[in-house]
Amino acid sequence: MNTLPTQFTTTLTLEEMEALIRRVVREAVHEEFERVLRRLPLAIGEDWSHEGPDDSEGDRVLLAEALAERERYRTDRTGWQSWDEFKAELKAAEAAGELPD
Repeated sequence: MNTLPTQFTTTLTLEEMEALIRRVVREAVHEEFERVLRRLPLAIGEDWSHEGPDDSEGDRVLLAEALAERERYRTDRTGWQSWDEFKAELKAAEAAGELPD
């Protein structure tokens, strides 16, 4: 039994077409990130490819900067926000169309 595929025609506004394209691209990018992340080591501690030669002095400077930043965070959290607050702010901005293309 031969049946022809169902065909249809639809009309979209420019805004609807842009929203559709954005959604498809966002989903494709999300899927690609997931695929790439599955191939990466589970933690940065397991991936030594980013390490360069031993630099004890540089390590001490980096540690001192990290400890100073941690102390600043403990005494004054102005300008800092939790990860949940950041995600909520990002979601609200996206819903309001405030993010750049």
